[in-house]
Amino acid sequence: MSRARVAFFLQLTVSIVLLALLARRVPLRDAGAAFRRVSPATLVAAISLAMVGYWGRARRWSLLLGRCGIPLSTWASYRLTLVGTFYGMMTPGRVGEFARVLHLRGPRPEMLASVVWDRVADIMILELLCIPAFVLEPAWRGPLLWAYLGLVAVTIAGVALLASPAAARFAGRVVPFLADIASRWGTSSRSLLQGGASAASFACGAFFYVFVYAAAWLLLRDLVPGRSERLLLGLPVIPLLGNMPVALGGLGLREHVSASVFRDLGADATTGAVFGFLIFVVSTLVPALLGLLLGTATWARGADKERAA
Repeated sequence: MSRARVAFFLQLTVSIVLLALLARRVPLRDAGAAFRRVSPATLVAAISLAMVGYWGRARRWSLLLGRCGIPLSTWASYRLTLVGTFYGMMTPGRVGEFARVLHLRGPRPEMLASVVWDRVADIMILELLCIPAFVLEPAWRGPLLWAYLGLVAVTIAGVALLASPAAARFAGRVVPFLADIASRWGTSSRSLLQGGASAASFACGAFFYVFVYAAAWLLLRDLVPGRSERLLLGLPVIPLLGNMPVALGGLGLREHVSASVFRDLGADATTGAVFGFLIFVVSTLVPALLGLLLGTATWARGADKERAA
């Protein structure tokens, strides 16, 4: 059995175990009651807001590609960002999002650099958005805080490594046939860090999260009337810690994190788990399914090959 299959089954096993533990912690009857509190109109409105928000992520990737000398329209980027969301949903840590470059023709190192730094920017924005939660809510200064600080440390180390010309040269020496790719990666990364990872790129990322926050507030308004503003502080903690690469697509882990966030604020853990699942449906599952549709449609595939040369 290949390593990829072993990894897949290990992550699937972790997800199944986490879901089994969650089922013991969250009564199904209470979970059903929480789901029924969210009206269909709220769900449709939340999904619509999230889909608008994806325009910001798409625009950011267009900017990053442009810095690498690869023009791509925002509309084409929007379609491919949704396609990448589908790939990411099926992989741990959402690493499958990198596969969106396979839908483009052009220089692979430069395109891959744009996707990696696009993902890094997203993680950094989430980590920044988590700061108010840990500053204003003493209840979260326990295991969640330590997990967050560990992830921040990993991010800092990863950024330093990815941005290091010395690391690129070392990779080229260790694996000689990758020397040219490593050199082009280093050049693209320097270009992105000097201008691509600019205020405009982060503003586009912020645009996405403004709409996701609005969608989350609508869900919380139905789930926990009168307490939505305080619980909204925990929103960035859920995808940041819930997408750590230990469970398949974060399934099970995300709901545990969400339940812990709610419980630490004195809210119902069952409602927290339901919220974690609903925000996943709104901001990831529905966009991913639309991405799958666009990825398999002939007209979409033809449009995506516009240019990347």
